[in-house]
Amino acid sequence: MHNDFTLFPRVVPSGKTVVYYYAYDDEGRRLGPWTTGQVNKTAARNYCNLLNRKGKLLQGLSEMPTFGEFAAVFWDWVKSPYLKERRKRRDLTQSYADKNKRATEQTLVPRFGKMKLDRITGELIDQWMDSLIAEGYSNATINSYYNILQTMLRWAVKKRVIERDPFLDVDKLLKKKKAKKIITPDEFKSLFVEDWKTVWDNDYLCCTANKLAALTGMRCGEVLGLRGEYVFDDHIYLAGQYDAYGYRETKTKIKHHIPLTGEMVADLRKLIQVNGDGYIFSLDGGEKPVNRWYVYYGLNKALNNIGIDNEAIKERGLNVHAWRHFCNTVLQKAGVPIKKVQAVTRFRRKYNLWAIFAFFITASNSHSFQNSKSDRCILPKYGSPVRK
Repeated sequence: MHNDFTLFPRVVPSGKTVVYYYAYDDEGRRLGPWTTGQVNKTAARNYCNLLNRKGKLLQGLSEMPTFGEFAAVFWDWVKSPYLKERRKRRDLTQSYADKNKRATEQTLVPRFGKMKLDRITGELIDQWMDSLIAEGYSNATINSYYNILQTMLRWAVKKRVIERDPFLDVDKLLKKKKAKKIITPDEFKSLFVEDWKTVWDNDYLCCTANKLAALTGMRCGEVLGLRGEYVFDDHIYLAGQYDAYGYRETKTKIKHHIPLTGEMVADLRKLIQVNGDGYIFSLDGGEKPVNRWYVYYGLNKALNNIGIDNEAIKERGLNVHAWRHFCNTVLQKAGVPIKKVQAVTRFRRKYNLWAIFAFFITASNSHSFQNSKSDRCILPKYGSPVRK
């Protein structure tokens, strides 16, 4: 333990002896020195005690915020200076900010919240990442936390809150590639072709939503955002998505015309008879679509009904989003050029999709792929669930 300040004499250029002092911050670091202007230690001590009572002992230093204080409004969609500046240069979404805010509050603040911002070092960040590995977090998840923290601390450097970026001393974790174990042709037939009413508990809406995702690679929000007015004889118009923030632009912010088989269009028209030009996948006449979890849980139950248990579902990553991998794999296996696949599934980056999907399926029996030479994208032709 030490006092809040330490006094010592110093001879100034005039030849006079003046008492100076060092002070200590909350973490015990010695700062200063500063002059007391006094010529004896008694007067200097009284001077320093007065400064201490007023909270002014650390002269001329702005208070270094803790990470918790710095993070308080960093991801706040309305109050954040960072987001306000970023929106001038990039089209951000509130969902992006809210996702990062949750991760900050649930993961970053519990670990770094009480630390002064300039005390967060690359070594501490590396130790924290090691602790997350020990707790069973995946490298991908840890890297996502890394990105959020890096964004925040680099902003602190830019605004001169701290002098140096600690991420100069620590790298991301290795990206571990995991093979995609997608739905097989037999599993697809069990879900959509054979006794679909039993598999889907007679839930035509949930069955059709998943089938549309499988045949087009549409994201769940895009499926839920589909309206009857955007369904045509041979295609649909993808204009937006529907999620917790309502109806808004798609992830890529690009609108698309997506070709469909006649059978899929017929499936959609059965729902349009109920919901009109409103949201197709709706239980209230088209006013609002069902919740995304309605579609997710419905698929999970259907997979259980065809003999895939929850452990296998988790291990294979089978969910509504996985239909995108299924669609990509099927189209490429059928010989569709990658540019056409990207046009259908709306992957924005032009990376090598063949390297992403390690598991390919082949069609069998009467459910083979059409070998059309048309410029339009080739889609698998399967039977349609029909209400009786």
